[in-house]
Amino acid sequence: MKKLTFAVLWALAGLSAHAAPVTSLPGGVVLPMPELNYFGSGPLSLAPGVDWSSAYGDSVFGYSGAYGFADNGMWQGVTMAGTNDQVSTMTLAFGQAVAGVGAFFNYSPRYFGPATIAVYDANHTLIESTTLTFITDGGLNQGEFHGFLEHSPSISYFSMTGAYVGAADFTVQAVPEPGTYAMLLAGLGLLGIAARRRQA
Repeated sequence: MKKLTFAVLWALAGLSAHAAPVTSLPGGVVLPMPELNYFGSGPLSLAPGVDWSSAYGDSVFGYSGAYGFADNGMWQGVTMAGTNDQVSTMTLAFGQAVAGVGAFFNYSPRYFGPATIAVYDANHTLIESTTLTFITDGGLNQGEFHGFLEHSPSISYFSMTGAYVGAADFTVQAVPEPGTYAMLLAGLGLLGIAARRRQA
């Protein structure tokens, strides 16, 4: 029984250190971005308890004009936030931690390489990161949704770095969907079965 308890605790500890990269957040809430056409570093409020800021003094927030991503096309009329720089980072900070976060992205890969997105806990400890590598056909308002989903609300910061990355339709999930709990319980069940077989 002690071995099983240790295995369960170890599994839970491992789960808290990683978030799953996702390409959708079913049940998530889209945070409407105000159309401000702001150039600067912020901070600015995206929603109550959700603040945007950037390390670059000429980033954009609530921008709806034409924004180009070179061979990956352009956005026009998409109210967005963008680093507006090849190396800088913009960040969403959550006053209350969330379980999932993501956005609709595009970036400029041909000249500036991949862009990186990451999530951090309240202590600024990295939970997970991933690199955007998708290529569009260069059309208007194209991109992909990317984000992260944790098993519990532990995401306090969402960062987006490099390659003139642009983000729209920021989406959050305050608590995990029931399916997330089901996967967690299934995993713990498998650990329990494996532990029993080893004892036998």
